[in-house]
Amino acid sequence: MKILLLTGKLAEPLVRAAIDMCPSSYEISVFVMPIDVASLATPRSIASYLRKIKLEDYDLIMVSGAIQGSMKPVEDALGIKVVKGPKHAVDIPMLLNTYDPRRLSPDLPADTILIKEIRDYAEKILKKTETSIASKPHIEVDGLLIPVDPPPIRVISEVTEAHLLSEDELIRTVRRRIEEGADILGLGFQAGVANPEKVKNFVKLIKREFDFPLVLDSIIPSEIVAGVEAGADMVMSLEAGNIRKVADKIQRIPAVVIPYDSRRGFFARDVEDKLRLLEMNIKTAFEHNVKNLIADPVLEPINLSGSTGTFQSLMAYWMFKRERPEIPMLMGLCNVAELIDADSIGVNALLTMLAAEIEASLVLVVEKSVKTMGSTAEAKIAAQMATIAWEKRIPPKDLGLNLLIFKDKRKVETRLNLTGAVIVEADEKNGEYPRDPVGFFTIKVNHKDGRIEVLYSGVKGKILIRGRRASSIYKEILRRRLLSELSHALYLGVELGKAEDALRTGKSYVQEESLFEQTRPIDISK
Repeated sequence: MKILLLTGKLAEPLVRAAIDMCPSSYEISVFVMPIDVASLATPRSIASYLRKIKLEDYDLIMVSGAIQGSMKPVEDALGIKVVKGPKHAVDIPMLLNTYDPRRLSPDLPADTILIKEIRDYAEKILKKTETSIASKPHIEVDGLLIPVDPPPIRVISEVTEAHLLSEDELIRTVRRRIEEGADILGLGFQAGVANPEKVKNFVKLIKREFDFPLVLDSIIPSEIVAGVEAGADMVMSLEAGNIRKVADKIQRIPAVVIPYDSRRGFFARDVEDKLRLLEMNIKTAFEHNVKNLIADPVLEPINLSGSTGTFQSLMAYWMFKRERPEIPMLMGLCNVAELIDADSIGVNALLTMLAAEIEASLVLVVEKSVKTMGSTAEAKIAAQMATIAWEKRIPPKDLGLNLLIFKDKRKVETRLNLTGAVIVEADEKNGEYPRDPVGFFTIKVNHKDGRIEVLYSGVKGKILIRGRRASSIYKEILRRRLLSELSHALYLGVELGKAEDALRTGKSYVQEESLFEQTRPIDISK
């Protein structure tokens, strides 16, 4: 197929570099329009430019997806198919390697079409996988089917230390976790202190407010009994010291078994002990007619100074699944995610993929610290990525779903026409802004409500403006004429942009402080 690519003067080098990476099955030529930036072209001007060349040599013309307006009038005028390609030249090779350009549109950028088609295909895979669970071995938690052999992987989002929350706070937290993708809601209470009445009340509250699977996380027998009687759909964690005490109450619901013996205060850490104690506890549960079991060998935190740690416990998971393929497994991610100073996005993504490799049916997340807030959504997206990658038999990339928040897959460049320009180096020192006589603004990011809050104080009194977008808040400020200095407007634009980024990423926002700081290694050469 012969394709003519239209571009502007500034992007020509980028377009030609992109062509070198395109499939050899395409014969591609470049036509440079007499304008700097292709996005400034119009359908009329494009038709005018193209009348000057021999179009019968080409099967298709591709213009930048950033050009406004439909290319249909150009098609009609020239008698050749004209489509919109991607907005950025760097994406041309990916497009031509994965998509037939004849299927592109004269109206929509290729990016839009590709994203929609890939996303739609991903959705079909997820739905197909979901419907297949009933036909293979599975367990059920309040109507939710959990396959013994994933995919899909189910995400448990646990609210820890629930006893410290008011009822309203608990309901808000549970609602947010459900909205962010939890498949099962978990409740954890005070470690080592029995509070069955609180457990009973909160389990009843959640089951009354939400028609949603609920697991109680406790090893205290009185709390397990209270939780089950109040309506908990699943319990964790069974261990050598509590199985006999609660067995008659949990025979009809799934129960998670861990390698722990409270009678001796012994928590298995290495592979051999984990497998031995886990098998012993499973045997005890079976003997007491508790058969709806889920195994959790327990994922240990990273340990660089001993024989136990994350790698060793991953081996325990893998070996257990080889020995007991009929029992589904649960993997808690929090021991690793909470005990490493790295963004939880990458940690949760990698751990969930490892869970998929070793065939764990459930992953458990908590959002105990600030740095792990958002783990529910991160694990859910990673679990869906694992399902799609499994179905397509490819690594988890280019799936229509990703966890790329702080980095991009491809570098997009913007070229400038510097001909005749005077180049000035900006002063990096922080200068003082002149005070605006109309007033000043104090900005806050309210992560709980998902809003940016801007408090104006000045000659027009005090006004609190709330919104999700910097642009909507800024328009409201302009509409109300709450500033008069250009420097104040520029300052406010910078700060509102930072606040919106903080709201989207979960970062803390402090006015006039940097949102992100690049970490560098320690230089020991000095």
